Amino acid sequence: MFSWTKYNPHKNGLRTVLSPLESEVMEVMWREKRATTRTIYTRLKGRHSVNRSTVNVVMSSLCKRGLLSSRVGKGRGGLKYIYKVRFSRARFEREVVGKVLGSLLTSFERTTRKQMKEKVKRA
Repeated sequence: MFSWTKYNPHKNGLRTVLSPLESEVMEVMWREKRATTRTIYTRLKGRHSVNRSTVNVVMSSLCKRGLLSSRVGKGRGGLKYIYKVRFSRARFEREVVGKVLGSLLTSFERTTRKQMKEKVKRA
């Protein structure tokens, strides 16, 4: 599985559980499936004033939290880390929703069930 440190219900999408930069890295990784820090940095640098070492730190953090895996490969400049997505975006979303709903049901079961029924009726 994977972990996150915060849940921000006032944010949208991936940013409810990931930082803005982590969200963008994961968006690129889900498209690429496998990439190096350089690849991700190249995709992001046009949109952000981010440096490569920051991207490297974020990708390492995403590995530690279980969203990415890494292996060492050989390149022209020597050794490099190649990162790979461990979960599809759909599975990631299912896991997040499951954990959030599970927590709400544990903490506020009656109110959560009532609110869910009302939301489903309006949908």
